[in-house]
Amino acid sequence: MKIISLMNEKGGVGKTTLAGTIGAGLAIMGYRVLMIDADPQGHLAISYGLNKSPALYDLLVRDAEFNDPGIVETIPPDSYALPNAKMPDTGKLFIVCGNRETRLISQAMEGEPFGVRTRMAELAQADIVDFVIFDTSPTPSTFHAMIYLATDHIIYPTEVTYLSFDGLVASIKNTTGHDQQKKSKGLGAIKKTGIIPTKFRSKTLEHQEKLKALKQGFGDMVWNPLPMSVVWEEATARKRSIFRYAYDHPAAADAWKVVRTVKEKVVDV
Repeated sequence: MKIISLMNEKGGVGKTTLAGTIGAGLAIMGYRVLMIDADPQGHLAISYGLNKSPALYDLLVRDAEFNDPGIVETIPPDSYALPNAKMPDTGKLFIVCGNRETRLISQAMEGEPFGVRTRMAELAQADIVDFVIFDTSPTPSTFHAMIYLATDHIIYPTEVTYLSFDGLVASIKNTTGHDQQKKSKGLGAIKKTGIIPTKFRSKTLEHQEKLKALKQGFGDMVWNPLPMSVVWEEATARKRSIFRYAYDHPAAADAWKVVRTVKEKVVDV
């Protein structure tokens, strides 16, 4: 089981959209994927037509079991799968929803830095899913630290703007610090797997220059940019994945490139 977290200490950069897209794409490929909505806004849940709920708080603080009612919800394929195409029977997409109680997890689990990791180890032992994907809030907290210590791979979405870059740099510094803590406990490294520029406008000189600077600073960590397109918001408003809503749109093709790159860097290594 691989755990991937979407991180950037700047809101609105596309963490939730990409978490849902990567989850859907891997499920379409035939993997069993659990998405965890670790942002108190609960937008990952509602983007797939589900209600916000205290499921994540219940799991981590109230010691609920993964198989308890309402903790892990199944997202139906007609919300994310390709229309008129049969996907592998093994493909499943699940979610642990969150709500405003999520912001209380840091305080409730104070002194338990490995609390998230412990629950993820239980999940791995049960062999229920192949991937766990964390969508995170932009506000750093001790809960973020717990997620870092459970994570195998970090993906950093970022707009090609000055403030987003500031959040990106802060997130990468935090990853490095928690990576050292994790390795000191003999728990393996956190891999900085990729930086995904989002909402890119190729005809804008400012975006061209910022993308060039990003590549100069981080080299091969920078993946191909995702062009700005209203179709992403349209898909979210209709509570569908980009693959379900607009499978033949260029944005869906760009999304597939992201999912394939995740598979290449996380699975095919």
